[in-house]
Amino acid sequence: MKRFHRFIPALLGLALITGSLFAQGTTSALTGRVEHQGEGLPGVTVTITSPSLQGERVEITDVNGNFHFPAIPPGEYTVVFTMDGMATVRQTTRVALAGTQRANASMGLSTVAEAITVTATAPAVLETTEIQTNFTNEEVNDLPVNRALQSIVELSPGVTATGPNKNPRAAAPPSLTISGAYAYDSLFLVNGAVTNENMRGQTDSLFIEDAIEETTILTGSISAEYGRFTGGVVSAITKSGGNEFSGSLRDTLTNPSWTSTTPRGEAKAASTLNHTYEATLGGRILRDHLWFFGAGRLFEQDIPGFFTDSTLEMPTTIQADERFEGKLTGQIAKGHTLVGSYLSYEIDQTPHCAFGCWDIGTMDIDGRQVPREMITAQYSGIITNNFLVEAGYSTRDLVFSNSGGNHVTTDFNDPRDVALGSWGYDFTAGGAWGSPIFCGVCDDESRANEYYNLKGTYYLASEATGSHSIVAGYENFAESRFSNNYQSGSNFDLYIWSGITPTRTSDGELRPVFSAGDELLWWPIFTPSQGSDFVTESLFINDKWDFSPNLSFNLGVRYDRNDGTDSAGNPISKDSNFSPRLGAIYDINGDGRYRINASYSRYVSRIQEGIGGNAGGGNPSTFIWQYDGPNIGGPDSGMDAFDVLEEAYRWFLSIGGTGNTSHLVGASIPGLNTVMLGDLKSPNVDEFTVGFGAQVGSNAYFRADLIDRSWGDFYALYTVPNDQVPSPAGDGFLDNQIYGNTNDVERTYQAVQLQAAYRFRPRLNFGGNYTWSQTEGNSDGENAGSGPLTDLAHFYPEYRSFGANSPVGLLLQDQTHKARLWVAYDQPLGGLGNLNISLLQRFDSGTPYSAFTAALPVVDYVNDPGYATPPDSVEYFFSDRGEFRWEDQTATDLALNWTGGAFGLNLFAEAEVFNLFDESAQINGNTSVAVLEPFNPFTETPVEGVHWQKGGNFGNATSVNHYQLPRTYRFSLGLRF
Repeated sequence: MKRFHRFIPALLGLALITGSLFAQGTTSALTGRVEHQGEGLPGVTVTITSPSLQGERVEITDVNGNFHFPAIPPGEYTVVFTMDGMATVRQTTRVALAGTQRANASMGLSTVAEAITVTATAPAVLETTEIQTNFTNEEVNDLPVNRALQSIVELSPGVTATGPNKNPRAAAPPSLTISGAYAYDSLFLVNGAVTNENMRGQTDSLFIEDAIEETTILTGSISAEYGRFTGGVVSAITKSGGNEFSGSLRDTLTNPSWTSTTPRGEAKAASTLNHTYEATLGGRILRDHLWFFGAGRLFEQDIPGFFTDSTLEMPTTIQADERFEGKLTGQIAKGHTLVGSYLSYEIDQTPHCAFGCWDIGTMDIDGRQVPREMITAQYSGIITNNFLVEAGYSTRDLVFSNSGGNHVTTDFNDPRDVALGSWGYDFTAGGAWGSPIFCGVCDDESRANEYYNLKGTYYLASEATGSHSIVAGYENFAESRFSNNYQSGSNFDLYIWSGITPTRTSDGELRPVFSAGDELLWWPIFTPSQGSDFVTESLFINDKWDFSPNLSFNLGVRYDRNDGTDSAGNPISKDSNFSPRLGAIYDINGDGRYRINASYSRYVSRIQEGIGGNAGGGNPSTFIWQYDGPNIGGPDSGMDAFDVLEEAYRWFLSIGGTGNTSHLVGASIPGLNTVMLGDLKSPNVDEFTVGFGAQVGSNAYFRADLIDRSWGDFYALYTVPNDQVPSPAGDGFLDNQIYGNTNDVERTYQAVQLQAAYRFRPRLNFGGNYTWSQTEGNSDGENAGSGPLTDLAHFYPEYRSFGANSPVGLLLQDQTHKARLWVAYDQPLGGLGNLNISLLQRFDSGTPYSAFTAALPVVDYVNDPGYATPPDSVEYFFSDRGEFRWEDQTATDLALNWTGGAFGLNLFAEAEVFNLFDESAQINGNTSVAVLEPFNPFTETPVEGVHWQKGGNFGNATSVNHYQLPRTYRFSLGLRF
């Protein structure tokens, strides 16, 4: 995906206006005001130094006494204020990643040679309207928390693990949602590179835990410098070396047998000791001019799992995981810095299960490989005292190799041959049975992105208008995907919609059922992929305006333009949108201690690959036939999964196979009747916030923010009566299915996000946050398999025009209460080192679910207005949306960290207990509903027990994965220097 020809004109054009620009998320800013007798003091020399900074930076206070250092690396800083005739002031402060820290000073006449002070200033979370949280490597190391980026982010207020992947035992981390958005629609950055996976939007694990220096999470009132999201922004940066050499070695020990059992009654896992080895090393090549940093991670883990709806263990997955990083930071001239990094990540999973497995046949026994790599480069340069320029580039590549089944059909007329390469799926409890999902002997799939970003910062001040830090920038973000998305080794898949869940014999043998009303799907690929190409070009300008000591503003606007083509070369979008970002802060006393903030922002997403690529090459066509024969399989049939598949295909051949039209109830062919018109828009959200923050004394702060969000321009799929194209088989017509947007969907988010910290004593720290929120709407909009989904209100709308089809209510991502509270205490042990004791208390209220069916028969109650293949059934809510709740989760986690050593070498040992008191909660379960008697959904209100009933296991846990993770232990040993 080489687009350098796009970069050159953009760079030259912008250079004529503002010079070149930068990469968000890798640097920070330090600002402040110097006063004498309460008045701003111009002409003060402000010098900053830090172990994170090569050399020093110097600024002079402006006519208002203000100063501003943009584009500095995060870290601990010493700030020195000097002026002839005035006593020198020196203070220390910490600057957080992607944040702005304030360091004010009051200078007096020079009555002594030097006055050294340490002045408490407002924490970074109070300095701007941005609602943000920051965690350093040291804080994460002390707390009992998984050190992966996703787990760090989940500590923040406004972030919930309520996305489609909610399996607490899954090898993949949970899907995170930020401030009520879809899980796929937040922006993740590591070293300034976009790490979002193309299809489902979660961050790829392109990091080494011990190498992460710090992480900042933005959940509201976000600057115009960030775009292509409607949720939040997560920015992490890895270590960069320094003038002094430092490094670490770590071995993290886990064991499946160290996890207690759940109320489901599964057998205790076998004992297998797993090691995760990590190493880091950083230092100087040339002092203050060239630093290096390197890191590695080697991990081979036995991951036990359980078959769907069972306490039976799956074969243990052996996951081999190798990660490497190299990074150079160089001062190529005074005030000009270049940073480059390379990170590779290779994973091998053997065997592998995709989206839940009912039996061993559905597991890919030969395993799959998923290599990826990321390259980043950033430049920053000081041109004049008030003008700084930055530029950045990154690229990320991911490949899926050997993923899926390897039985390619050789004879379609042999049902057994087709069956051996096909699979079935149960939509009542989830999970596949039969052969593995996807095709392991077809083309490898690749997903990539490329990112140019440019930024210029100009500082302007006057007595009349105050001080302005003006940032202007350009971005070019492009992502692509090459995939011939074969769904199985045979291109045939059997779906179960009836609500009859497979059963097991007394010895655990699976007994699926295929019954009348179920459907058989054929997913052939008629047009091979050429690779998709989605580009978003952006311009932004943002002014952080300090009008007076009491009043400051954030005034920004962003312009995003999409230019996308799908994998068949067809245009997808030429959409563009403006995003205003407007905020104000009123500082009650003018000293940064008590602040009231308010903002209005619009955030605009990018075109999602999971939607924009649906009509392109490499995507399977879909043909759906409804089964109307006798039950196949069942508990007493003696038929296993492949026996059921074989008989189902035998029936299919008896009615004419793919040439049958009498049982055909749906069909879509990408590019033929499933099309894009080239005008797809990016979804967006409007946000209003109001908040209050306070610094309490010199050791504590508190911030509270109210957030209100409302989404628009949802993805939708449209059909219109009598709008058809001839079937390529010459056996009839297919309804045109048009991808577009709609505002007939609702999605809103209201929240109160609270955060606070208190350093009670030098050795005792308290911190925490709480979120009350409500996420409502009438479309959940995503799932674990596909990521983003289209709304179906306009898809055969005549068959869905009743209130119970898509009622407004609580969405699956909703979580009313979330709290994280922690305390850390350091106990010196004399000559034996130091012991840190940390406790983390977690509370997550239960998420909602509904009495719902995806297959309510409606065809008999609608006078067909002129469709070729109208739906025979649609979605129906028998309860209010989100009427039921899973159980609340409460857990207490404990970490004991010992460090000790001499001569610059520190040994450490860490013991962690998650869910210390082994508390149990059911966090998921069965939601199957059966239709007993037909009813007219347009005119009748169904009666429970007459027209419908909840399944026998409705609301009950049917899998070990439906419970929160029970008590679990983890240990780490290593050294740091």
